[in-house]
Amino acid sequence: MKKNLNFLAVAALLVSVFWLGGCMLQFGNEKPAGVAGIFKSYDKGTNWLQKNLFLHSGGTGSIAGINIMSLTFDPQDNKAIYAATDANGLFYSYDSGESWMKAGPVGNGRIEAVAIDPKDKCTIFATFANTILKSTDCSRSWKEVYIDTRADKAVTALAIDPYNNSLIYAGNTAGDILLSADGGGNWQVNKRLGDRVMKLMIASNDNRVIYAPTKGQGIFKTTDAAANWTNLSDSLKNFAGALEYKNLMFDFSQPNALLLVSKYGLIRTKDGGASWEAVKLITPPSSVDIFSAALNPKNSAEIYYATATTFYKTTDGGGNWITTRLPSTAVATYLAVDPVDSNVLYMGLTNIAKK
Repeated sequence: MKKNLNFLAVAALLVSVFWLGGCMLQFGNEKPAGVAGIFKSYDKGTNWLQKNLFLHSGGTGSIAGINIMSLTFDPQDNKAIYAATDANGLFYSYDSGESWMKAGPVGNGRIEAVAIDPKDKCTIFATFANTILKSTDCSRSWKEVYIDTRADKAVTALAIDPYNNSLIYAGNTAGDILLSADGGGNWQVNKRLGDRVMKLMIASNDNRVIYAPTKGQGIFKTTDAAANWTNLSDSLKNFAGALEYKNLMFDFSQPNALLLVSKYGLIRTKDGGASWEAVKLITPPSSVDIFSAALNPKNSAEIYYATATTFYKTTDGGGNWITTRLPSTAVATYLAVDPVDSNVLYMGLTNIAKK
């Protein structure tokens, strides 16, 4: 009888550890209905575990009901991750997603972008509606460093120059490119693109090269540190739906290489956007909505993407694909490969039905 009691006690303890650790055991084909938050894979997307443990002053909780917009890694520490949400503010993890804390001073609301100073991990910028917030003490406190008097013009993109960390770029829904040369103290309009700026990307090998994809007017590029901008739309005209932006990411396997995610599908360039070629998918071009995608930074032949229900993976650049169901009925709105350990993938999910 004593052995049975001990067995039950150990079993109960194991179950509690799995749940408190943010992991949920799954059997058969059952999936957690509507579970958003964050999932993590240690085997390149073959298996997924929930990582939704929320630590707060009152104890522990879960972020499984929170919709995730994006995940941003600290460039100096891959264990430090910032999760932007669509209505619940900013969360962060310092243990590779095993637990999450909330940047309380930021408040509740939609976070479009986060940028971490590449030379000072405790200096963080985040967008919040029509403002830019800055922390210099690792999220303990935040202050507004930019406010747009047009309350309906949200700030949507941020980037910090990797060589000169006083140089901050921002973009907004009006299509303005903003520039601060003193770490966010003063701002000026650099360029008006006329369409919502979705992202700002500074090339790691040349900080003069910056890409600014817009919602529907194509990708703008500068090669002289924002002195002049060129629209790359003409090079995409042979791909129907390519201007309907979903995501853009660097392919670190070679200079000037990028992967564009659009309504057309996946398109690659090896020459900085002068020419593009389609990645072969199982589905015909423009036939499915791709909600998220990621590239292995150490092997560009490994590509991952997700539709509303399905996770896709290729290890040969699109020649062959493995398909599996998502680990939740929520939509995978963000995918990321760990910058140090490429076996590890993160998936941010959104419960679309709640929006």
